[in-house]
Amino acid sequence: MNKLTFLVLGSNGTLGSNIVKYLKKKKIKFKTVARKNSNYNIDLKKFKKLEKLLLNNKFDIVINCAAIIDIDKCEKSPKSTDFINCKLPKYLSNISKKFLFKLVHISTDHVYAGKFGILNTETSKIKSCNNYSRQKIKAEQSIKNNKNCLILRVNFTSNNKNSFVDQIIKSLKRKKKIYLFSDMYTSTLDVNTCAKYIVDLSLMHSKGVYNIGSKDMVSKKEFAIRMSKFLKKKIIYETCSNEVLKTKRGKNLGLNIDKLEKKLNIKVINTNKVITNLAKSYK
Repeated sequence: MNKLTFLVLGSNGTLGSNIVKYLKKKKIKFKTVARKNSNYNIDLKKFKKLEKLLLNNKFDIVINCAAIIDIDKCEKSPKSTDFINCKLPKYLSNISKKFLFKLVHISTDHVYAGKFGILNTETSKIKSCNNYSRQKIKAEQSIKNNKNCLILRVNFTSNNKNSFVDQIIKSLKRKKKIYLFSDMYTSTLDVNTCAKYIVDLSLMHSKGVYNIGSKDMVSKKEFAIRMSKFLKKKIIYETCSNEVLKTKRGKNLGLNIDKLEKKLNIKVINTNKVITNLAKSYK
């Protein structure tokens, strides 16, 4: 058993809960923090309570999965979302120096201002196009000079209710039309694989910025079509642009994961394998 002890913040969320599952599988010691149903039920806006927890316990690695990822909410109410998305990461970075733990911060591919057909590397240009990406960039900038921080720009999806995959499956089952973006490209991973890469990278004493995504990139439209073919079901769809969305989003968010592959000495899975992993429960 690995002797390091993890603390997972936001452990009840989609990513946090899957990180917990992987830690259990690997028999790695960990504790969890969330508002409820965790080892430590703490409102993460209560910094004093969080500091007391860190003072009274020895954690080697703290993974911050806590975030408000509702892009429309961030756009509508930036003040209410700024605390968790910006102030919490900054606080954790500062206090990590006091309690000597490694901070693993989960960021997003939405920080990139990519060009069509080109995968974004960790040194590619970043640019905010909405309040969510602006908050994520602000958080990164507040912790990037901490040499004991690991910033992970990720893209993942799951089978959870109302997820993109869930929308595809419902459309296939009900034989109803789904609207698909032909101009938004991502390197999406299934959440289980994403959680595995996050933990493995954390254990490798990694620092700085890493992309975590699939080996390739496809449009939302192509992703849905491939999934329908895998499930051998006819998909009824209409092509559209992501410009119809209420809040503006980036279009070219594909991730270059060469740095990740080199660090972990692995071959990262591609979109077809991601779809296989996601679709298994629907077979």
